[in-house]
Amino acid sequence: MKLTEDETIKILISHLEKNGWKIESYCLGQTRGCDIVSVKDDEKLYIEVKGARANDDSPTKRRTFFDSGQIKTHFGKAIVKILDDKYRHPKSNFAIAHPDDFEIKRAIGNLTPFLKGLGIRHFWVSINGNVEED
Repeated sequence: MKLTEDETIKILISHLEKNGWKIESYCLGQTRGCDIVSVKDDEKLYIEVKGARANDDSPTKRRTFFDSGQIKTHFGKAIVKILDDKYRHPKSNFAIAHPDDFEIKRAIGNLTPFLKGLGIRHFWVSINGNVEED
């Protein structure tokens, strides 16, 4: 099963809460803003989340899942959004999350390790609730 962005957000929120994070805000659907803002101790974490397919009610849904070009475009937009957020919130921490999906890993899996050099964490989110950071 291919996870939507909303499904990925919900799974990641559950994981964060189980690990002591307080969810300050989150966005589902076409809502604008940071997908997840969470706080733990003195750390604030902004997370941009991407999905493997569009929501069923998405006005732009054309395929059953995102192809490699769309995956790379979404990844690039997430990086730009995070860099903009880093400029506005320099004392905070940032991450990008993707479903743990074969097609996504094939398209950008070799790129996600480079995020560390930009000060951006990366999470792989599984449908079973497992979350791994690379």
